[in-house]
Amino acid sequence: MAKTPKTEKPEPVQGAGPATAAEVKYPRRTERRRRTREKILNVAFEQFSKTGFAATTMQTIADEADIHVTTLFMHFNSKNDLASSLAAVAVDTLRERAWAARASKGFFEFFREEALAYAAIRRSAQQSDAALWNNLRHDRELAFAWTQYEHGQKDVYAEYIAADFKLDRAAGYLADLAAALMVECLILPHERWATAPGKRKLADEIEQAVDLAENAARQMLAAKDVTGA
Repeated sequence: MAKTPKTEKPEPVQGAGPATAAEVKYPRRTERRRRTREKILNVAFEQFSKTGFAATTMQTIADEADIHVTTLFMHFNSKNDLASSLAAVAVDTLRERAWAARASKGFFEFFREEALAYAAIRRSAQQSDAALWNNLRHDRELAFAWTQYEHGQKDVYAEYIAADFKLDRAAGYLADLAAALMVECLILPHERWATAPGKRKLADEIEQAVDLAENAARQMLAAKDVTGA
């Protein structure tokens, strides 16, 4: 009697976990989940901006997103988880813009455009919302998210600087120091403007700060020609 040949099961792809398998098997479900997660993040950002982190509840976010609160908790464990995810998304978006810009412009041109673009957004906001950046930055409950975002910013800019000035980040600190200087130079202009948005022009404040920081950063980066860094 002839034996029935065994059907070999396909070998699983290395690194493909349960989530990957689910995405392949249920693409529509995965897309719905992605859209729901994106909607939640957008709503959370709006609510944190309007009423503050402490005053916003998970129930409020669920109601505004038109989902059950149980669904919300399936995506995010807490408000801290939401804030952390918002910071991560912002860094990823910045990294994409930076990567796309590398071929056509130097770091300092890119940085200035980013800073002034943000100033334009803040200028178009209502005055009642003018101090939002300053308030969120000093919110103790949001400190971890802002720290995460600033760390991500510095990493993206350090990568850009290293590529632009042909530096090896593993061999020296110049790219990271220059990136930290540029990120920090934006803090004072925002804080000064937030205290008196009707009397100060944010774009002018930023231009002055970026000019000073860029000059200092270029001097730091020029040290590579002397030290060989």
